[in-house]
Amino acid sequence: MKKGALSHTMPFVQFLLIFIIVLLSSVLVTLIGVLMALPVVGLNGIMEIATAGGSIAVLKYLQVVQSFSIFVVPSFIVAWLFSYRPMHWLWFRAANWRLVVISVLLIFVAQPFTAWSAQWNASLTLPESLRGIEMWMKTAEESASGIIFRFLDTTNPWVILFNVFMIAVLPAFGEEMLFRGAIQPTFQRWVKNHHLAIWFTAFVFSAMHMQFLTFLPRFILGGLLGYMLVYGGSIWYPIAAHFLNNLMSLVVFHYYRAFKPDVNPLDPNLDAPSWWLAIGSLLVACYVWWLLRSRRT
Repeated sequence: MKKGALSHTMPFVQFLLIFIIVLLSSVLVTLIGVLMALPVVGLNGIMEIATAGGSIAVLKYLQVVQSFSIFVVPSFIVAWLFSYRPMHWLWFRAANWRLVVISVLLIFVAQPFTAWSAQWNASLTLPESLRGIEMWMKTAEESASGIIFRFLDTTNPWVILFNVFMIAVLPAFGEEMLFRGAIQPTFQRWVKNHHLAIWFTAFVFSAMHMQFLTFLPRFILGGLLGYMLVYGGSIWYPIAAHFLNNLMSLVVFHYYRAFKPDVNPLDPNLDAPSWWLAIGSLLVACYVWWLLRSRRT
């Protein structure tokens, strides 16, 4: 199709098309990535991934492929279809460096509160009738944490640099293009309420990670990133903040592996802040959020 072929489509239809294109891309692009890897790792190397084994290099390769297939490629496709100016449609617009500083500061000062919310989230228990679902969520969380631990547990500087790309750079661009660049504005044009659009997108953002015992802190993060886009008018603000958030996680992980090797850095209950520190963090974050809002473009 030509650029902007669906630019006059109703927001509701565009909203549905985004999810259809994400689904199709996640299957087709991932399949292409797997086929490209077959001559190198063989069928057995690919099949081992399905049993939670396999080479860490292959796991990382597939992680990068999935990031492109689920986030990056669909974002560019829908932007091309829905606008004659795809990059502008994805909110790649000029950024003010002061707002960049405020955005990353907001994420930084909110860390104690989000860490407290992670501990609270992990401690939740479901009713006895839903115990099976609770066990599934815990198993999925442990499996995801185990894979992430294997990804990050290294002292090789080149591997660490690649991890920065895979964990911080690629998600900051890919996830923000899809969620804040495509889904949130499209949903906002449909419902005509930016608050509803922000928190709906934050819900989808957190749910798509399929890690429900850490759903709440990711939901809060998604909300903050959404307000950065609305009040800043550029996707560079949530990209910068998302990058900082993930980079801080990497720094904390390597700090614990270097100085406290007996501790699992991915434990949500690890060094959880007290309630008073969490409340203080929330109050300061609200003030920084107000600064961002008052300096909106």
